[in-house]
Parts: sequence; structure tokens; C-alpha cells
Amino acid sequence: MQDILDKWKIKVNYSTLLGMWNESHRYYHNQSHLVDMLSQINESRSILKSQKDYEKLVLASLFHDIVYYPSKTNNEEMSSSFFLNLCQEKNQDVLDINQMILDTKTHESNSPLSSLFNSFDMNIVERDYESLLEWEEGIWREYQIFGRDKYKEGRLEFLENLLDKYPNNSTNLLKIIDHVKSY
Repeated sequence: MQDILDKWKIKVNYSTLLGMWNESHRYYHNQSHLVDMLSQINESRSILKSQKDYEKLVLASLFHDIVYYPSKTNNEEMSSSFFLNLCQEKNQDVLDINQMILDTKTHESNSPLSSLFNSFDMNIVERDYESLLEWEEGIWREYQIFGRDKYKEGRLEFLENLLDKYPNNSTNLLKIIDHVKSY
């Protein structure tokens, strides 16, 4: 990873980024999520148009949740700023990566590459019930600062919105919704 950071003239050590991904308040948005994203990117490498697209996806992964505080509503913007502040060059490729980071706020994509990136970020919702339960437990631990009732209200709204977007996994999503309702 350091070689990609250096090639793109991004002045940060990979170990510094990993330290941020491993902050103690992260239970889902942590290094495991990053590794999962990077694995999906590597598995999809053959469908990418170029090495540059691969590197853009890797860099977007490294920075998309680099700043993450559940109590804040501007994590994507803070992650974007953090990324841009480390970039010595602000060319179109860097701006594309930055937009992918920002697109993760709503998962509305501004480019085909961003659409692919968002599918990696949200891939968890297409997995089996055990994976969804692990995801839910991590999110709950991150957001428990808001209290059970407020969390439950917001989380149910989010999960119910996913049913229309991911109908192929509705059975498992409905089980997670029932799990959250039981809080």
C-alpha cells in the first residue's frame, strides 16, 4: 500500500492510516472493513479498465472512512478533507478519488467507478444472516452512545430502506430488522 501512496504523492505512512482505522471506538468501520474492501477490489481487478482505476479504488478504500466518529454527521467530508490535505497534486484523478469518498455518504454514485466502489462498501448487506448480525453488532457498538431507543429508531429506518435496494437478500435483511426490533 505504501508504494501506491508514494506513487500518488500522498504524504502519509500506511501504518499511520492503519492506526486510524484501528481507533478504539470503531467496531465495524475498522481495519476488518478496510481489508474486506481491499479484498473485493483485488477480486474484481480483472474487470477494471486500468491499473489507474485499481489504484483509485485502493486509495478511495484507504481514505473513505479514515475519519469516523459516530457522533458526527460529516465523516465523509472530514475524510475527504484529510485525503486532499495529504495530496501534493490535485489533478482530476485525485478529485475522482475524493468524489468517491464523498459518494459513500449517500451511496449515490457520480461515475461508474464510484458505483463499483459503493457496491464494495455496501456489499455487507448482500451477505448471509451471520455476517449481517456481525455487522449489526459492530454498528450498535459504534452508535450505542445515542441510547437504545434513538439508535433503534434510526437503524430501523436505515435497514427498511435497504429492502428496496437489495431485494435479493430481503429474507436476511428482515431477520436483522427483527433482531433490531428486539432491542
